[in-house]
Amino acid sequence: MSQFYVGVSAGSLPPVVPVQFTTDNGVAIPAGGNLNILGSPGVETSAPGSASTVTISLTNVVTQYTNVTGPTTYDVQPTDYFISCGTAGGPCTIRLPNSPTLYQTFIIKDRTGSALPNKVILTTVSGLILIDNVTTYTFTDDFESINVLFNGTSYETF
Repeated sequence: MSQFYVGVSAGSLPPVVPVQFTTDNGVAIPAGGNLNILGSPGVETSAPGSASTVTISLTNVVTQYTNVTGPTTYDVQPTDYFISCGTAGGPCTIRLPNSPTLYQTFIIKDRTGSALPNKVILTTVSGLILIDNVTTYTFTDDFESINVLFNGTSYETF
């Protein structure tokens, strides 16, 4: 999070007040009297119609909770973020998208603590995209969770 502060005494304005807002695609372009609002992956900025209004919009940011109950195979959707697997009734195969948005992350969790007898299996829709250099990742502990990030060619876990 970025903040700026200009100290003022009670009732006075700072000596230089930005009167124009410049939007861009993530690169600051300093200009006299301008306040640059930076965009980044997942954040867009605009100043439509008025230099006194700046709109900051979050894009490609999802906080969707998806409840999956086994036995099942679930294809992760672009709007998913947290996939909660109930494996008490059987295994869950979670198939990640082959090419989601760059740097999109997903969290997958065994919520019922039954991953040892009823596996949570993580793969991709094609079964060809790597997840930390393997095509299939299987949970080995009850209540295990994993975060995955798509780097443009494969998934990284963390």
